[in-house]
Amino acid sequence: MEVMDFDTPAEFNANQRRQTRDALLSDSDWTQMPDSPLTDAEKALWQTYRTSLRNLPDHSNWPFLGDADWPTKPTS
Repeated sequence: MEVMDFDTPAEFNANQRRQTRDALLSDSDWTQMPDSPLTDAEKALWQTYRTSLRNLPDHSNWPFLGDADWPTKPTS
């Protein structure tokens, strides 16, 4: 396992947040597949959620995100 050194708490937090974000993106990949059971409207909701996840590093609180700073996963 690779050991990562971080110079600041912000670097550590950014790495942790990216790992969480990447896992959430990976977990929702199925929603954008052509054979997904979702309707077009549901896919659009998931696409918006995934875009919000990708944009998290632009959030004003990055990398010290609170629970309310994370996008809400669609309920479909």
